[in-house]
Amino acid sequence: MPDRKRLPPSPAPRPEAPVRAERFRAALQTRVLGRAGLGDAENFRALILEKGEAALRDGDELVLPLSGPVMGWIPWRDGMRLELGAGAQGTHLLLGASTLDRVLQRRAEASQLRFMVERSSFMRLGAGNSASDAVAACFTGILAETLRPGPMSAAVVESLLHILLVHLHRNLPAGHGAGAQPGAPKTLSSQFTALVESHFRKHWTVARYAGELGISRDRLNDICLRAYGRPPARLIRERQLLEARIYLASSPLSLGQVAGVLGFAGAAQFSRFFKSLQGQSPARYRLDLRRFSQVDASSQNALHAWP
Repeated sequence: MPDRKRLPPSPAPRPEAPVRAERFRAALQTRVLGRAGLGDAENFRALILEKGEAALRDGDELVLPLSGPVMGWIPWRDGMRLELGAGAQGTHLLLGASTLDRVLQRRAEASQLRFMVERSSFMRLGAGNSASDAVAACFTGILAETLRPGPMSAAVVESLLHILLVHLHRNLPAGHGAGAQPGAPKTLSSQFTALVESHFRKHWTVARYAGELGISRDRLNDICLRAYGRPPARLIRERQLLEARIYLASSPLSLGQVAGVLGFAGAAQFSRFFKSLQGQSPARYRLDLRRFSQVDASSQNALHAWP
């Protein structure tokens, strides 16, 4: 038999973590945290300020002063910065929309968490909050996985991020949780998101959702505007968009197949829907994800290179 040349084994891929994470200690002067160079168009910052003072700014405008101990979740835009006062101590994370999509994908509570993460939220920590230790442990675990990534680090980090978001959701004002009175607006808003989670692929109308809840379409519209700042039709489309982004990022399905799974008549209708919300076609979105993934792999995730 002719000799066959054996190809050298491919090098094992370097474990990667899906977030940027850094421990901070501001010594004798103010330190400013800006935006890291992530490929995603949308970015989110989470932080735990264990002690000291900080200020969230958007351009030259003071948005919110912070005093530890506190946890914060902030949709991060260009021009935003976090000013850490002298003596401030804690940990901060930065993640992109694609990571957040993976954290939320196909979970029963995805709709409720998705609506929450679109706005800044803060949780006071300390002796009066039973979740303080669990929240601190999540930040410690995420930091450890990013500094010393190992097999399945991404899965560990994404699981810890999910736990953080659940604790943050539990901390929302009374009425969002199990203790809310039936028929109360905040109870109905949670019931609506649960219905969306179960039926968004069926393309129910807003009137159908309202009927299932036993209320009028106008009342559902008012409830959603008060609870989430968007009308119900927009919330339904955002949930469909989230699922579409998950399939485009993590499945080999063609655009036509993704359209079918999500209940669209065809690839053309799906493409129009996706572009109207995302600002780019699904084909371009998938191409950009692959390109950013290649860039991240070539740079070996350079977690130490924090701005």
